[in-house]
Amino acid sequence: MVQTYPRPLLVLSGLFLIALAVRVLYFVELSQLPYFDIVLPVYDHFNFDQGALNFAAGDVLARSPNNSYSPLYKYFLGSLYFIFGRNFYVVYGLQFILGALGAVLIFLIGKRLFDVRVGLLAFIGFAFYSTEIIYEGIILRAAFITFLGILSFYALICLRESPTSLMLIGCALALSLFFQSRPNTFLCLPFVIFYIHRFVFKGWGPEERMRGWGIFLIPLFLSFIPLLVQCYLVHGRFVFFDSSGATAFLPGNFIDYSGVGFDSNLLIRFQKEHQMENLSPASFIFQQIMSDPIGFLQMLWRKVYFYFNDLEGASNLSTYLYLENSRVLPFLLSHFSLFSALGLMGVVLAIRNREKIFLLYAYLACLILSVVLFHVVARFRIPSAPFLILFAAYAVGRACTWWNQRQFKSIAVFVLVFLVLFYGLRAPEDQTKIRYVDYCNWSHAYMLEEKSFDVDKAETYGIKCLESERKVNSDWGVTNTTLASVYKLYGFYLIQQQDETADKVLRYAFSIDPFDSELYRMYSDFEVGRNNTSSAIRHLQISRIADKRDVVPLRTLIQIYYKNNSDPGRLLAALKMALPMEKDPGIAQHVKNEIRRLESLLADKSDWVKTSAEKAQKYLFEGKWSAALEEYKKLNAFNASDAGLLVEQGVAYENLNDKEKALDSYYDALLVKEDSPKLNKSLGDFYLSAGNPVLAVLHWKRYLETSPQEGEYFLTQKQYQFFSRQLRMKGLKKQIFDLSGEQTRALYKIYRTMKVELGP
Repeated sequence: MVQTYPRPLLVLSGLFLIALAVRVLYFVELSQLPYFDIVLPVYDHFNFDQGALNFAAGDVLARSPNNSYSPLYKYFLGSLYFIFGRNFYVVYGLQFILGALGAVLIFLIGKRLFDVRVGLLAFIGFAFYSTEIIYEGIILRAAFITFLGILSFYALICLRESPTSLMLIGCALALSLFFQSRPNTFLCLPFVIFYIHRFVFKGWGPEERMRGWGIFLIPLFLSFIPLLVQCYLVHGRFVFFDSSGATAFLPGNFIDYSGVGFDSNLLIRFQKEHQMENLSPASFIFQQIMSDPIGFLQMLWRKVYFYFNDLEGASNLSTYLYLENSRVLPFLLSHFSLFSALGLMGVVLAIRNREKIFLLYAYLACLILSVVLFHVVARFRIPSAPFLILFAAYAVGRACTWWNQRQFKSIAVFVLVFLVLFYGLRAPEDQTKIRYVDYCNWSHAYMLEEKSFDVDKAETYGIKCLESERKVNSDWGVTNTTLASVYKLYGFYLIQQQDETADKVLRYAFSIDPFDSELYRMYSDFEVGRNNTSSAIRHLQISRIADKRDVVPLRTLIQIYYKNNSDPGRLLAALKMALPMEKDPGIAQHVKNEIRRLESLLADKSDWVKTSAEKAQKYLFEGKWSAALEEYKKLNAFNASDAGLLVEQGVAYENLNDKEKALDSYYDALLVKEDSPKLNKSLGDFYLSAGNPVLAVLHWKRYLETSPQEGEYFLTQKQYQFFSRQLRMKGLKKQIFDLSGEQTRALYKIYRTMKVELGP
């Protein structure tokens, strides 16, 4: 008796395991990245995640902050959340399994349409396609739609061989899910109907055809009803699964569109320039065609070019960052232009050889059109990639045949055409692969969860964010909140460790965000620890200039004044400034009592202060700096209301070449009159001459906020803009290196209790 083995099943199982093994290796890497389970609100992931959570919690409408996207994927995620909880190992694990199954189906499709060799080549192309694998590890629809597209296509070619009622219903449901996942895939339906009419129902009688169409179309359209009802209830009107059509369509269909990426700000600017605001999509397109038909055609050509181009246009996130953070993905097939060059050649060869693959032509054309009609980004291309890969595999298969037949001339032409296309479709050097917001978001992500918390990497990506942002927004302000927050956190840790490196790190942070009052307060704490009381006071006063709404530096300043038995005038000025911002009734009453006590003390000295001021000003006018200074020091000890006397004291110090004491007097004057335009401008000019553009910019900013727009205002404004840009464009150097696990854990404990603002 001859024993038989299920060889086809073993082959398919082997292929599945190969595709899955690659994904498992990447899965292990992915689990170590912050974006494994961190979902930032700025991403579309957040809406799918929140909708899924709401569905799992009992909201049958699966509502989320943005309900414009087709809800099918939310229900898919929500079902997993309901069964397994919000477990990303399950979600990504299932998506990787679907990806591996998709690779097996691609093999079967290639084998059925062409031969085993094409099937194997197509399997290799899809199984090792890095961008597909990346999206299988993200809670976005791209990989989900791709699997449904492959499944529906495979069901349709099986239907031709086995046109049973069960197969018709199965095809209808597979197509329904495919169409509901993203409505632009609905472009395939007319060609599917033609395919069934021409190739499946061929030879059927009229009654049999009518019955067949009923079995196919009724389940297809009936299965639309649940999501259509959901969309109606959520939006209050009829929505064909996805209401984001205009939002997605217009930013990719204006004449100035570069051909790749998504930037709604460019669209808004274009509409304003050409007075095309508030137009319907149809009117918007019509007006552009009428005004510049050549320009419109050029824009369409750019979109076609960038569809086939190697550039993975970023939207929500950049796949290049996933490649950078992986040891597995760079060894896989990461060039879309490899598939597009070979795929285009495969289409031409298939047409020349009159291959009977109508459905493959139709799917590829419709899915390309579904991207080109809107805007070209990496995740929109993913569902069309399997069908391009099939044509690419066919082209390589033909080349293998020519090699076997020793048709070296055909091989030479094949290689030459491939190289021309592959080179011509390389990513242009002037196109951005990773946007500054992508770097900012990765920096942000490394500061959110304990398991992925890494200040070193947060700084690395924060620096890349700022350097990349310069290229497109060089005239913006100087700040970068996330990067400054990294240094703030690290500086606080160094202060606790009594590490003198804190001086360097905090001073460096000033130049990253000169307007962060907390940075100056931290430096003040550091100076207190080094017994530099004068510097500590100075930086608390600077902190108040950076944010006059922040009461904390004033409280700390008052504490230092009392501890050091400061003059009554200084104390009273600080208390009067702090009182309006004090929200605690008990503390406010205590401050009022102390103000009354000090005011009573100063009232007894009022006549003496007046006489002393006249004497001091006389000495100052006569250039008797030391004599003037002695008088100013005595009278300003009881002066809490006249900023001019404190400024004059500073002038006396300056003429005696004591710049530090002069600054102390000027900052005391700002404590009395914080919105003095003249004094803030003078301080800004002083710091510039002293080689400190950070504090120059800080004081000029306050001057510009308080000064009337006349006289020196516009000159100072130009200085402010110039030196702000200089600060922004300065070279950035890493400050954090080789943190141990213990240091990282200590930093995370500080981070949890510290107010750290994160964002681009």
